[in-house]
Amino acid sequence: MGKKKDLSVIEGALHVADHPLSIGELQDLLGTSSETYVRKLLDELRTEYGRKGGPMALVECGRDTFRLQIKEEYMDRLERIVPKVRISRGALKTLAMIAYKQNLTQSRLAELRGNRVYEHVRQLQALGFIESRPFGRTRMLRTSRRFAAYFGVEDDMDRIRERIEELLR
Repeated sequence: MGKKKDLSVIEGALHVADHPLSIGELQDLLGTSSETYVRKLLDELRTEYGRKGGPMALVECGRDTFRLQIKEEYMDRLERIVPKVRISRGALKTLAMIAYKQNLTQSRLAELRGNRVYEHVRQLQALGFIESRPFGRTRMLRTSRRFAAYFGVEDDMDRIRERIEELLR
């Protein structure tokens, strides 16, 4: 593919992705091993969006991941049509505990928060905010990349803890 086509492929991928895309994912998509080439294309795309002055911006979400998003100054007019994710207060508390602890067993979570966590876990998995894997007779829970992207935190345990502590102050 040519450079113009590669730029279009990256732009299209960023539009349809439900999570920030990493440099590696974009390299795979383009069939290139050159991180420099992908970064150059991303810089070009960022410049193009800045020059246009439209509502979209290419943002780096942390740890070499990128996404397209609506600029803040347009959100007040567009928020009516943006689908809202509804999470109950209890499920949100459960999510906060999973995010803070990371790699928390479902059985331990139930000890800490009560039996309603099983429903919360199902809801949070359906929304894509947590991942679960078998761990003995229980399940090991942790936040997902979608959680990190949605709440604007890096997929890094220490940073997530810092961010939660900031929000609680």
